[in-house]
Amino acid sequence: MKKINKILVILGTPGVGKTRLARKLSKKTGATLIEANKVIEAYKLYSGFDKFGTKIVKIKELEKVLNKLAKDRNDRNDRNLIIEGHILADVKIKGAIAVVLREHLQKIYKRLKARGYPYEKILENIESEALDYSGVNAEKNYREVYEFFSSDKKLVEKVIDILNGKKVKKENIELLEELIPFITKSSR
Repeated sequence: MKKINKILVILGTPGVGKTRLARKLSKKTGATLIEANKVIEAYKLYSGFDKFGTKIVKIKELEKVLNKLAKDRNDRNDRNLIIEGHILADVKIKGAIAVVLREHLQKIYKRLKARGYPYEKILENIESEALDYSGVNAEKNYREVYEFFSSDKKLVEKVIDILNGKKVKKENIELLEELIPFITKSSR
């Protein structure tokens, strides 16, 4: 009997720690890792840039490419697959389980500021996190969705348990109140 491979999608707002978690999980479990941003670049799946210089991604084309890569990989080997990227909230990967990483807004602010993001772009991302854009859209696109704080000390173990088919408690993270200081600051 052929092993059923799991597809795990790790998504969330920029700055929450998706890439770090995905690389750590891939190394620890031997899962194949696909980084959505690298796929977007390799296949030129964007139509231009927004006012911040961010790529405008061709979502449907990305969805087709990622699903084909997942199917091809599943046909070739018996390893689990991890796909990582913030854009994955807007993409549907067949049969995937989604892990939405969340983080406190002040931490995201500091991380994105350190990356050189303009304040307006940071605020856009913080608002997205406060409103749980990734989580809400993941619920529409994936059969199973888990939300965790990226600072959770047992995060890696919890996600490995999900890959192993174990029951893991789902969290409901609310960050909307944390948005108030940012709104107050930007309205001055």
